[in-house]
Amino acid sequence: MEDLKWTATAPAKVAWAAMPFAPGLYKCYLTGAMPKNVNWPAELTPLKRGDLIYVGKATNLKSRAKHHGVQTSKSTFRRSLAAILGLQAQWHGRSAHPRLTDTDEELLSAWMVKNIGMSFCLVQDAELLEGLEDAMRSELCPPLNRDGRTPEQLHVSAVAAAAHGNALRDKG
Repeated sequence: MEDLKWTATAPAKVAWAAMPFAPGLYKCYLTGAMPKNVNWPAELTPLKRGDLIYVGKATNLKSRAKHHGVQTSKSTFRRSLAAILGLQAQWHGRSAHPRLTDTDEELLSAWMVKNIGMSFCLVQDAELLEGLEDAMRSELCPPLNRDGRTPEQLHVSAVAAAAHGNALRDKG
């Protein structure tokens, strides 16, 4: 993994704008602070400034960045953040996932712009891309990846599942 050429960590909006139409990996960092009312139990490792919080892959980084920037229904990372920040999801249209109200989408986007940094690297080989993401997630255990390897990941999965269930219940 040390052979990868990562960009410098930049604010999310800057990183999203710089991402090319190419496959690659990306890492998300907490560059600001979590709100005081965040759903994060005291017994878990605290989320603090500078922490790696999510690792992902994309067959098209530019397209993936667009989803992380504005569409909670198409981004596991945004859904995880929304859940622990206590934002309410709702079902809209035929989406397989709930999305936030327009107001909460705007709140989440603004919070991400102020508090999330990203870096990325290009990986042209699709098979290598898959393996590298798996290896990074396994080694680094970012708390917002829902891999179930750590108490933090299990907590994020449980909170996100509850939010998903609430949105589904409210739909019916």
